[in-house]
Amino acid sequence: MQGSIKMTMNLKPLESLQRQSPRHFRTAAERGAIQFLTWTNNGSKNEARKPPIRWGVLRGSSSAFVGNKFLMAFPINIKPGATEEKSPAKSYSGKDLVITWCWNTDYAAKMHEHKGGWGKFTTQDGDAGNKWIERHLRRDRNDLMYMIAMEFKKEARM
Repeated sequence: MQGSIKMTMNLKPLESLQRQSPRHFRTAAERGAIQFLTWTNNGSKNEARKPPIRWGVLRGSSSAFVGNKFLMAFPINIKPGATEEKSPAKSYSGKDLVITWCWNTDYAAKMHEHKGGWGKFTTQDGDAGNKWIERHLRRDRNDLMYMIAMEFKKEARM
């Protein structure tokens, strides 16, 4: 994942659920990781920010993992005219109980930190721009934890 940007979230606050049923907890964490990937690329009720866009390659390069398990790459059609392919990471060596999201392009980290001078597609896309991951981690963290807990209860039939 050279040139990529990745963010992780430790699920230690939900460790008691994991001890009750590791299998059900993993399923719940996987569902939460996928939902969060969707929030970061499309915006959420708490945070509208999305990655900048020109052709869709940056968004299309994103993927989610729980531990070492690849869950999904963000499904997006790349606009005609793109000079590169989407390249989501499909393998990762992560720790158990840690969710990792990755945007796997040469310029992902640069765009996350970029301070402006956006192109017309980014400006037309509503609230697209920098710091999309950090903003969602800050604003959607509690909803993500709640979702994982609720998914665990459904899986464990509690």
